[in-house]
Amino acid sequence: MIYIKNTMNFLLKRLFFLFYFCIANVTGIVIQAQNIALPKFFSNGMVLQRESSVPIWGTATAGSNISIIASWDNTLISTTANANGKWSTTLKTPQAGGPYTIKVGNNIEIKSVLIGEVWVCSGQSNMKMRLGEADRWTVESDNNSNIRIFEVPVERSQTLKTDISGGFWRYGVIPDNMQHITAVGYYFARRLQLELGVPIGIIGSYEGGTNAEEWLNPTIFNQNPDIKNAYGSPSGTEAGCLYNSMIYPLFPYKISGFIWYQGENNVNRQQTYNHLMKELVKDWRKGFQNNYLPFYIVQLTSFSSDWREFREIQENISKELSNSGLAVTIDCGDQSDIHPKNKFLVGSRLGDIALSNVYGKNKSFSSPIYREMKVEGDKIRIFFDCADKGLKITSGEMPELFEIAGNDNIYQLANARIEGNTILLWSDKITTPVSARYFWKNYAVPNLYSKDDYPVAPFRTRK
Repeated sequence: MIYIKNTMNFLLKRLFFLFYFCIANVTGIVIQAQNIALPKFFSNGMVLQRESSVPIWGTATAGSNISIIASWDNTLISTTANANGKWSTTLKTPQAGGPYTIKVGNNIEIKSVLIGEVWVCSGQSNMKMRLGEADRWTVESDNNSNIRIFEVPVERSQTLKTDISGGFWRYGVIPDNMQHITAVGYYFARRLQLELGVPIGIIGSYEGGTNAEEWLNPTIFNQNPDIKNAYGSPSGTEAGCLYNSMIYPLFPYKISGFIWYQGENNVNRQQTYNHLMKELVKDWRKGFQNNYLPFYIVQLTSFSSDWREFREIQENISKELSNSGLAVTIDCGDQSDIHPKNKFLVGSRLGDIALSNVYGKNKSFSSPIYREMKVEGDKIRIFFDCADKGLKITSGEMPELFEIAGNDNIYQLANARIEGNTILLWSDKITTPVSARYFWKNYAVPNLYSKDDYPVAPFRTRK
């Protein structure tokens, strides 16, 4: 009897496993997903956007079943790799917090995951400048693990890439680690983190000496003759080569917005920059699956090169582009160094824009921006947006760097007086003024600010 019982148990077990494998073959279920791979930024220390449906994706053997469990709710999510071996799904994220873990399949565990706010920062060398290279080293004792930055490795490609070539999430003690990341991005994240009290993740995709055309979708570049003809695709910097390998692979990671510091390389063909940037922003927003993502621009600072009209173009882009903003930095420049080291104010001002416009903190966030002028006899009165609390000077006896002109269009230095939130201008050399301009210089040190400590933006009026 014992022999018969053991034989029956053996046969039942064999039948059970045979039935299981038959069902697996019919339904496509497999015991273990094969060759699961995730993009490099889905890795230890990552930050995911809070209270959202965040995409997660990767590759695996075609037909493989992929299971995902996040420790914040332990809900099992399942998806299947398609015939090309690609899979994607979404995770519902909670309020800000962590650390959590995310298990993908049987062998992958992403540790120390935080939930908070995620931003992309991009541009050229002034965005790339390291925290360890910047002045105002006010954060040398920072050890804030709630600020995490992933830097996309520099790679140029003539074809679209589905993943980046490497990288990892940096966080923790600055002297040991964080001094190697973007100063502007860090100060921006720090401004948000200290105010919001939630984790901040920055994905940095930047490279020195790059043209905006390199960051533009090459298909869009080829469809716009004015942009294409002005650029000419110099050897080694072909249009779209950075987009292909440093922006496209990030789609559609869930983010809150962008900060952008670029332009020095486009001054020599500035006539196409407005059109180019609008196309770039439209495409990036589409790739990240949100047509309203904020896009905040750093205006080129004061320097020995002639960037006057380019600053004006950047301001116009920020006005004409939906959900955009401009960080004025004319007081952060260095006459002899194209890479000024005061990145603390740059990042903090970008943070103030986001805190007001995205997070509703009702904070002052903008430099006074020229709105209109009125001729009052032999004087001109200048009106500003974003100067409700009034204006102030930080040195000297009156606002400096103003000029006015008559019908001959010859500008003369103007006397200036603050009257509330307006400026009154006049010159003994001009009896009938028709136009005015401010900070129409390559390099200077301004002394006119809002009461909230933002420098008045450069401008010129039109006849």
